[in-house]
Amino acid sequence: MASVLQGTLFLIGLMSAAWTDLRRRQIYDLSGIVIAAAGLISFSPARLLGLALAVPFWLASRRGRGGMGDAVLIAASGFLLGFLRGVAGLVLALVLYCLFYLAIAALHKIRRQERPPESYPFAPFLAVGFFTAYII
Repeated sequence: MASVLQGTLFLIGLMSAAWTDLRRRQIYDLSGIVIAAAGLISFSPARLLGLALAVPFWLASRRGRGGMGDAVLIAASGFLLGFLRGVAGLVLALVLYCLFYLAIAALHKIRRQERPPESYPFAPFLAVGFFTAYII
């Protein structure tokens, strides 16, 4: 029963972050709080190492190269998943993001349009990557 509750809260937090990132280009702190609360359901001190996954994204956001919401989402998801499964989810999210960007860039080149936008919302890719890592 606890596993179902944890998975449901995790999915709700990820989907709300993805939705608001797509619609408003921001991620509310409540999404991270819901995910962190889900992580408390089956807390293990070893999973605290998953928080370290957010450090590069936090540093990038401090330099204006990304959003702080992404860093909070990664930290909360890393807390729930732990380090190894968090790395797997983050790598999957980054690969999906790169493939998406390459497809958009190729489409713009084929259509002889201007360069594609420099950035896209990252939370939908994080949601897919992290929830896939959770299920596996």
